[in-house]
Amino acid sequence: MSSRERPNVIVIVSDTYRPDHIAANGHPDVVTPELDDWLGRSVTFEQATVSSFPTIPMRTDWFTGRFGHPRHGWRNLDPMAVTLPEVLGANGYRTQLIADTTHLMNSHFFHRFDRHHFNRGHEGDGKFLRLNEPIEHVVEDPRKTRVEFGNHSYTPVLPDIHAHTNYWRRYEDQSQPMRMADDVCRFLEDCYASPQPFMLWVDCFDVHEPWFPPRYLLDLYDPTYDGQPIAQPNYREASVYTPAELGNMQARYKAMCTLLSKAVGRMLRTVEDAGLLENSIVVFMSDHGMYLGERGRTGKSGIQADARSVFPFHCEINRICWSMHVPASLNRATVAPGSRLAGLVQAPDLAPTVLELCDISVPDDVDLEGSSLVPLLEGASDGPRALAITATTTDIGGGWVHTRAPAVTDGEWKLLVDEGDGDGGPELYRIADDPGESVNLIDSARDEAQRIHAEMLAWLAAHDATPGTLERLSAARIGLDHSRVN
Repeated sequence: MSSRERPNVIVIVSDTYRPDHIAANGHPDVVTPELDDWLGRSVTFEQATVSSFPTIPMRTDWFTGRFGHPRHGWRNLDPMAVTLPEVLGANGYRTQLIADTTHLMNSHFFHRFDRHHFNRGHEGDGKFLRLNEPIEHVVEDPRKTRVEFGNHSYTPVLPDIHAHTNYWRRYEDQSQPMRMADDVCRFLEDCYASPQPFMLWVDCFDVHEPWFPPRYLLDLYDPTYDGQPIAQPNYREASVYTPAELGNMQARYKAMCTLLSKAVGRMLRTVEDAGLLENSIVVFMSDHGMYLGERGRTGKSGIQADARSVFPFHCEINRICWSMHVPASLNRATVAPGSRLAGLVQAPDLAPTVLELCDISVPDDVDLEGSSLVPLLEGASDGPRALAITATTTDIGGGWVHTRAPAVTDGEWKLLVDEGDGDGGPELYRIADDPGESVNLIDSARDEAQRIHAEMLAWLAAHDATPGTLERLSAARIGLDHSRVN
């Protein structure tokens, strides 16, 4: 396939978007008609999960096609790593990054694209000082918002800085998602007629908090609340919130999901109106989720001084959005639009899938660990792997601890390993008939937990896990040895 015949590649990422907050996936009241329509016109990988948690580790896995958590944690993109946009660029593509995810800039992902555009203003990022106006606390009680590790005096925190920076924003068209949509649509208008294929990576930090949605969207979900805005979860226990405060937090998240859906819908409408859908691979994904009060937690990890821990990787965190459109121009006998496919799918699978669809060979110096999802897209019943692991790597006392508190599934069972951060020992769920992970079967099906655990250790050993990691996660250390019964 010549470069002229190759499809465009458009990837749209939403940070922290839980797939259960798309109406088409069964949420009872969230309003997401644009994403609902997209799921009906694309193919969705129902069992897609986090590989390396959180933000930058997931993007590293996407870009490199390799699993990071057995080897490294959150770090700048390795200068020696060969990434998906670079491989496409070497095969006739022009590549563009449009992002408002601050971490992508800080971690040097933008260097891998021909052009990049960064939309500033999210979270703690800002262009200008506003010294005449003091930064005020959005929430007065530090127990009810995110306070970074080491901020013992409760000086300005991320939601305070975000609100101070973006004081001028009131209307929907001033919001980050809509500013992102503006930039994406301008790019598409400038490039749709080019004979040269392009790759566009759109990285929306929403629906990551802080959540300051337009008022009329918030009123869809919480019109009577009159307390302080719970725009940022506290990344610890949910019990400190009143029911009304917790409801406001959940409403703000839902409102941002509605706004993000509108913004993505605008991007996709321009893709279609420009005639690009006929020859473009289009992917919508998220990197992870978060707790919104479920299981007694809010946020996605314990980051405060007295709560520094890894939250268990239940479905609220480790399930991700992943829907994909394969254009008819590729003449692939893919499953019908709207199909929902089983199979354990993870971030490193993106690169080999795109390269195969673009008819590009993997370079000799690139060692991909992900698997192409093209067989699934073409109707294969078996997924790319027998086991999927979600884990993080954390810095504890100046040393990196890899594959922390992993969750591992074979598609039928899911084991959560507790290293002292969880709810008291390993947990086991039969997700085949308990997808919400509500009934812990560790006592009655311990043999299944031991089987999956042994398979996990074998996988880790084959992916460069250190002897220290394997020892730390051994059956004896985590309470799964045969001699111990809970």
